[in-house]
Order: sequence, then structure tokens, then C-alpha cells
Amino acid sequence: MNRIFKHMQQLCSAGFEAAVRHNSHVAVVAVDTGGHLLVVMRADRAPFSAVEAARRKAVASASLQMPTAAIAEMFGADPLVITALSATGDMLIVPGGFPVVLEHNCIGGLGIAGGHYTEDDAVGRQAIAAAAQP
Repeated sequence: MNRIFKHMQQLCSAGFEAAVRHNSHVAVVAVDTGGHLLVVMRADRAPFSAVEAARRKAVASASLQMPTAAIAEMFGADPLVITALSATGDMLIVPGGFPVVLEHNCIGGLGIAGGHYTEDDAVGRQAIAAAAQP
């Protein structure tokens, strides 16, 4: 199994475990830098739209190499920019997306969706922190 895929699986598992602790029914998605799906995990009671929303958050973070919360904060005062970024249908600028960095290189994105966006963001931050532990 290649190293990047294994890292993404561990990251998604950590996100799923964090969501369980939050009692949040979410989808956890990892994509590579091209936006291709690598890992998808969905809670039984996650909303139907959660997988696609998580994918779009992951793509946005991988593409812009920033958490979606930071992107939203940076451009929140300019709705035209957010609309333009979201217009492709492949990006969703809502908290819950994170770039995935391995050995100082962005290797893709992690997206969490299905809960309130503040919960999605907290779950993602916990997943990233857990993956950083040796």
C-alpha cells in the first residue's frame, strides 16, 4: 500500500473517531491534489449530501492549500470571490476542509461534512492533530 494512501486512510479514520466523540453524523473524505477521491467514510445517519459536500471542501483545501475556514475568513467580506471560487461546483468554501501535508508537501485535502460547519471544522482539526502524532 502506498504511503500517501495509508496516511489518508489514517487521517480519515481519526476524523471518523473524532466525529463519534462529538456525536456528529458526518462524511469524511480525502482527495489527492488533483481532487480525485482516495478515501470516503460515511456515518450511517449522515445526510445524503454529506459525501459531496465533504469532497468539495477537501478539493478547495487541496487546491488553495488552506483550511476552508481560513479561506472563508479571508474572503468573507467579498462575497463575489467566494461565489467565484464555488462556481465550478468542485469547491465549497465552508469550514470543514483542510489541506493534508506530509513531509512539507501538500498531498491532498480532507473534508468533513454533515454536522454544523463548526462541528465539521472541530472534527477536522482533531483529525489533523491526531495524524501529526508519532
